[in-house]
Amino acid sequence: MFTNFGFYTLLLTLLVNGISIFSNFTGFKKIIIFFCRLSFMFISISFISLIISFIISDFNNLNVFQNSHSSMPIMYKIAGAWGSHEGSMLLWIFVMNLYIFLFSFNKTLKFKIKRWAIFFQSILIFLFCLYVLLTSSPFLLNPINVNEGLGLNPILQDPLLVIHPPLLYLGYVGFSLIMSIALAGLITNDIEESWIKVTKIWSLFSWSLLTAGIAMGSYWAYYELGWGGWWFWDPVENVSLMPWLAGLALVHTLSITNHNHFLKRWAIFLSILCFSLSLIGTFLVRSGILTSVHSFASDTTRGLFILIIFFVVTTFSFLLFLVKSPKEKNNLNLLFINKPTALIINNIVMLLACFTVFLGTIYPIIIELSLNQRVSIGAPYFNKTVIPIVLPGLLLMSIAPILSWESNKFKNKLIYIYALILLSLILIILSFFSTFSVFGILGLLLATWIILGTLFNIFQNLRKYKGKKYLFFLRTNNSLIAHFGVGLLILGITSSSVFQKEYSNSIKLNEKLNFDKYSLQLKKIDVVDKDNYQGLVGIFLLYEKNKFVGEIKPEKRFYKSNSMITTEAGIYNNIIEDFYLVIGDRNKEGWNIKFYVNPLVILIWLGAGIMFLSGIMSLWRF
Repeated sequence: MFTNFGFYTLLLTLLVNGISIFSNFTGFKKIIIFFCRLSFMFISISFISLIISFIISDFNNLNVFQNSHSSMPIMYKIAGAWGSHEGSMLLWIFVMNLYIFLFSFNKTLKFKIKRWAIFFQSILIFLFCLYVLLTSSPFLLNPINVNEGLGLNPILQDPLLVIHPPLLYLGYVGFSLIMSIALAGLITNDIEESWIKVTKIWSLFSWSLLTAGIAMGSYWAYYELGWGGWWFWDPVENVSLMPWLAGLALVHTLSITNHNHFLKRWAIFLSILCFSLSLIGTFLVRSGILTSVHSFASDTTRGLFILIIFFVVTTFSFLLFLVKSPKEKNNLNLLFINKPTALIINNIVMLLACFTVFLGTIYPIIIELSLNQRVSIGAPYFNKTVIPIVLPGLLLMSIAPILSWESNKFKNKLIYIYALILLSLILIILSFFSTFSVFGILGLLLATWIILGTLFNIFQNLRKYKGKKYLFFLRTNNSLIAHFGVGLLILGITSSSVFQKEYSNSIKLNEKLNFDKYSLQLKKIDVVDKDNYQGLVGIFLLYEKNKFVGEIKPEKRFYKSNSMITTEAGIYNNIIEDFYLVIGDRNKEGWNIKFYVNPLVILIWLGAGIMFLSGIMSLWRF
């Protein structure tokens, strides 16, 4: 019942958007808003129908049969609705409809811009509805009668994976609306202050949610995949990073368009680029040409369809940009070093980093398709190329608070110069008495400088707001707060990457192993039975210089429905460092274990969280 209901409402979503596109060229243009809201109603019913099918374990639905099991907890049954290629594409269409539905209530833009934005978004929705119905329907009936499903991929049966995909989609699928607004501004030749304001709101919102989605994904990889790290430069990680980098450039560009309006063209270009990168990323994930723990197993027909959508949408958008982009008469006030100059350099740095990630992601694919040879590009390439490219941008960020909008003059320049010299000397001295790496020194220098600089400026601004509401202060200083989060992020990345300690050994029951100043004792092995898996849990006691610190509980899980084994890292957190433990197979010498000490790794997610919150807080200004 719900399967058929979901299919027909998806079909109605396609039909309504087709009528919406046609209505834009009739005398009943205002009806386009009605059809946009009707489309959201139909796709909501369709998506909810799929979720209900998973909740009630309707194995007559082929997608439910392939991605669910009656023993799964209800939250994983719900997550199963977007845990497959078919369900995730329905989520994609739902998010596109959600954004345009919310946008339809906008009262800031002129109706003609609003109408054209809905028109372009309706075309995108129509294309993706067609794609799902023809190649990826989540509402196919199961050709055989079964009483049980195959189960969801075990690594997706995790609380963070319930939230992570929807957040990612709200991020990079949200760029579809930003592109639609940009195209509407181009075709109406009406890109004024209201257009800038609305584009800024949706860009900040989408980029902030994408930040949260990527951060959640990295934390999931940290504790779920058992490699001791938080970022692996996996191809599918890269395809979410690329629109994030372009989105960061867009957000910074829109922040200075009120000062320099000739940057409108650049903002429009970036708006189109962000969603184009989302589309090419979707193609890479769903075409079957990538090997990744995150990618969907898909046939070439699905990938080819998305590739056609990418070429049609991107080609049309950039052609319209070339033909209709605004010609500005005013010039940008570029000086040797001021805020507009710094922000433009930041844009160049972000796009260079984006291109480098893109090249490293697609190069193995190109070589394999053209020469039939497999080439692997991993972390060493990205670390040695992306990090040096990003460093100038981070250096500019560290001095951004003292730059002026209109002149070369530095505010409070002596304090900054003295502080930078002192900090540099301290780190140089420390480097002589330790084994610091070059990147370690640079990372610590930049992170500390950004943190201290932003805290100093926050303190200075706080004094000006004495007696006023602190919420107003937070709203008007969100860029400084975001930079503070970046500083914490860099500090966490540098410390956990450069100064991580790794140990491997075998341990027997009740045996105590020493790792420098730390000791681990295997107290016991427990077997736990859950509805959807059986777990083997190691209870380890952690000591530091013979002083008890706490328990660490790594785990191996056997999922009954899939007959798959997964590894769950045991992590003992404190503010200074994470103690990270993975239990492996058993041999004659005991249980194989890997033990990591990750200093300040928690700052990575704390910094990302502050960046997300600052982006959301900035929306209060509008």
